[in-house]
Amino acid sequence: MKLKFLSPLLTLLLLAPQLMAETPAAESEAVVVIYNQKDPEAKGLADFYCSVRGINPSHEIALSAPLTEEIERTDYTLSIATPLREEMARRGYWEVKCDGKSPPAIVTSKIRYAVLIRGIPLKIKQTENVPGDSIIQAPPFGSVNAASVDSEISVLGLFSPQVSGVIDNPLCQKPPFGKEMKQFPPELLMVARLDAPSAKAVRAMVLNGLAAEKKGLWGWGYIDIRSTTDPGFIAGDQWISAAGKAMRENGIPVLCDDLPETFQNAYPITDAAAYFGWYSENIDGPFRDEEFRFLPGAVAGHLHSFSALTLHDANKGWTGPLIEHGASASFGNVYEPYLVFTTDFGIFESQLLKGKNLAESYFAAQPVFSWMSVLIGDPLYRPYAAFHDSKIGPDTSTDSIWSDYRGIVLAHRGNVLKAAIDLGDRAQEKKQSLYLEALGAAQVAAGIFPAAAASFRDASEIEHDPKIQFRLLLEQARAYELWGKADRGASLLRGGLRQFTQKDQVALLLNWIQRLDPIKLPASSPTPMPK
Repeated sequence: MKLKFLSPLLTLLLLAPQLMAETPAAESEAVVVIYNQKDPEAKGLADFYCSVRGINPSHEIALSAPLTEEIERTDYTLSIATPLREEMARRGYWEVKCDGKSPPAIVTSKIRYAVLIRGIPLKIKQTENVPGDSIIQAPPFGSVNAASVDSEISVLGLFSPQVSGVIDNPLCQKPPFGKEMKQFPPELLMVARLDAPSAKAVRAMVLNGLAAEKKGLWGWGYIDIRSTTDPGFIAGDQWISAAGKAMRENGIPVLCDDLPETFQNAYPITDAAAYFGWYSENIDGPFRDEEFRFLPGAVAGHLHSFSALTLHDANKGWTGPLIEHGASASFGNVYEPYLVFTTDFGIFESQLLKGKNLAESYFAAQPVFSWMSVLIGDPLYRPYAAFHDSKIGPDTSTDSIWSDYRGIVLAHRGNVLKAAIDLGDRAQEKKQSLYLEALGAAQVAAGIFPAAAASFRDASEIEHDPKIQFRLLLEQARAYELWGKADRGASLLRGGLRQFTQKDQVALLLNWIQRLDPIKLPASSPTPMPK
């Protein structure tokens, strides 16, 4: 029987031999792959990862842990921490010094990365009166001993009596957490998890990452800030904005939603290679659409206290659902982390853009261990390998508009504004709106709203895709609003009601029109009751 088509995952599996990574021996030999032998799919996933990454299967470690995402502290100690320490020492991965007078110490380690396979418990619940706990931090977090399993494994080699509170991460590049290091601390492990709502999504995550390494991760970067002025939350906006700035300066076109809400329903997210945003509890807006998919290899993260409360529900939280919708890398928090202890998106993306792998970038951006955060994805994945390896160029089998745009921006030393004339010329030459849309977004970020409105207008005149035309309409109206000409923006949107008639598009346009040009009720009118 002749098949008319293949599913994306089946296609990737058939291509797996060609996608096998040429992982440097120094990296592949520094990885252990840890799985739960009670999970019927875990051994197969572990074998699959070792096969495509060129890791010796002898580096797999089987544990016998509860088959739940949340476990007790005693379960963690008995089924994960103790047997894993013993196995690391027995295999000679750790050289452990133990004099019987002080806690054991790791003298040397052959292992730098630990990969946890779907089936390993995710989080350790809060426990009262942990025996021997050394609490050294003050409230409110000093008495907290709940944590992600991953973060605890990262400091397994410390043999620390401290369970509650946080441990500063010396790998972090954010003062005051990091410490000056001459070499990688042997007692630390960079832990990443291959986990998702389904085993199928885990395989796709890895294979899509390998494909992006070889062909390049080309597409839009999307950032979603809240435009908050609250001193307690402004850092989140700053981190996300820094991620956008880093992408722009590296020739990645970036679109920004600066409204307090997350990206709204019907906002067209196309060709998404990166996403960083906040702040809602569960995946929403266009990302929740069943048809939405990130580009292969995409990196996506949403800042929320409980973004990774579970990884096995495709609609709960953000971390698991982002992977289910095609992202190859994400991160999140299993319990309340407090903002200061969460991952700095700006540092994370900047490190990736320098050519660092996923684990190196995450641990440079994550300030503390023994806490709430988890990294999801292949720790060796380098999303921007094509930016740094002369042997890897843009995928010449597809449209090279992304690499062309990047070349123009880099010719102006990463300054999109200085590339304005060249971008405008190329847009007209190729009849491609991307050049002007990316320019308009950069002009908005720089506060040059009249120029931004003109760039979006010019882009819309050469764009034929209805979805992108709709987005350009919204962007032009927002530029007018920020310019102080909300009435012009509202008029533009009213005109759009004649062109964009889908139910969700009309709802979004009416919502924006009401914001830009609110209907004024007579003074005598009673306040409407909430619906």
